[in-house]
Amino acid sequence: MRRLVRTVLLGTIAGALGIWWLGRAYEVETSRLLGFLLASILFVVGCITLAAVAGVALSWLRRRGPANARRRS
Repeated sequence: MRRLVRTVLLGTIAGALGIWWLGRAYEVETSRLLGFLLASILFVVGCITLAAVAGVALSWLRRRGPANARRRS
């Protein structure tokens, strides 16, 4: 657990420094870069959510499939 916390903390610091560096190097506003970061985070979370819903749906369909319906009767 300690390693996970350390990894997340170091990743957050590296991300913040990366945003700061990109803003200075390419003269882009930090708020605009944070907007891009938020959009990418929302996209990734949406993809993960979609995959989870699809997994649950497939699992449910496998349990409710025609082969299992005959066994329950």
